[in-house]
Amino acid sequence: MNSGQKMRRVAALAVTAVAAGGFALSTAAPAAAATHVNGKLESTEFGLYYNSGQVGCVLDLGAAENQFSQHRFKDPSNVNCNGEGQNTNDNTASYWNRASYTWYVWTDSFQEGTRGSLPAGHSGNASSTFKNEISSASWYIF
Repeated sequence: MNSGQKMRRVAALAVTAVAAGGFALSTAAPAAAATHVNGKLESTEFGLYYNSGQVGCVLDLGAAENQFSQHRFKDPSNVNCNGEGQNTNDNTASYWNRASYTWYVWTDSFQEGTRGSLPAGHSGNASSTFKNEISSASWYIF
């Protein structure tokens, strides 16, 4: 086999390997996406809790929410957590930002009123300005 034939064979093998690798990547299962507003705070979500100390039922968000009055605290484990079924508008005492970016909260619907920011990975109790006053949230500023 001459050097030209060897180069064509190596090139053909390389193309085959790249094609097979691309096929394997395209058929890989997608990462499981979080399902927000289901009462289970997942690793990419922002959660607002009924009680201080990240206790009680949670409102779990993965996208901006203009009106908390449309949501109720949920309990996916059926253990009757504190706040189950309560309206989330002006009814949150603590939070946990499990997302990799900052979330913003407002004291009024549609990102109005006083704004607060909660950095990625941060959890805590709402300050006196925000405790039982939060009505909307977003991960970007309007």
